[in-house]
Amino acid sequence: MKPASFAFVALLAIAAPAVFAQQTPPANPPAAPAAEEQPGLKIRGLSFLVDAPTAIFAHDATVVAKPLPGVKFDIKSYLNHEYSTVPATGDGIIFTKSAEPASVKDAASVVAKAKMPANFKKGIFVFLPGSGKAGEPAYRVMVIDDAVRVFPRGSVKVINLSPTPVKIMLQKEEFTFKPGETKLIENQPVDADNSSAMTAFQFKDNQWQRFAAGVWPHPGEKRVIELIFENPASKQTELQGIRDVAVRDN
Repeated sequence: MKPASFAFVALLAIAAPAVFAQQTPPANPPAAPAAEEQPGLKIRGLSFLVDAPTAIFAHDATVVAKPLPGVKFDIKSYLNHEYSTVPATGDGIIFTKSAEPASVKDAASVVAKAKMPANFKKGIFVFLPGSGKAGEPAYRVMVIDDAVRVFPRGSVKVINLSPTPVKIMLQKEEFTFKPGETKLIENQPVDADNSSAMTAFQFKDNQWQRFAAGVWPHPGEKRVIELIFENPASKQTELQGIRDVAVRDN
């Protein structure tokens, strides 16, 4: 396991909240004839803990004399092969309610902002609830570089969005996560059935408290994102897995 710059999971909540159900994409329609790929960043939009924003547009945050109109950006509650191509040249993207370039300067139109890591070419933008403060965007964006060089096939990316330290036991191996920390599990310990017995604990009230348990099948040639978070309604820590069934090698 090693830190990262950010399968189907069956979980059983124990003396705490029910674990959110695994989000499963619907069956893909018949594949259309392959089209020539357009230049730009290949980004999949994913909503989490919020309804997926609709009718939003992605703008290059780089200031230029003649900015291009924004491109429509799709956001889903699951991951599949579909992505949006964003012709960004810098390290930032601004999402607004309009394709008009001037909308990036209108606070009422700006819904989110994202900053990409160096050498970012493709990835997943997770739309999360914003701060709720007046004048700030409605959503915040967590950027996940999903290039296979940093998020390999068969791995699990665990992201602790909760305010407490968390440890996860897979078989007899322990993995710890500070609040806000992301780690990659590349060699998931498994049993004879190619699955892992999983138990999750949070450090709260000066003691480790179990909040979830279940079985994690090995991702195989796919990948899994595991999100640890505080349920906004119950204020309890929960765990949800999102399976990436459409890994692209380029």
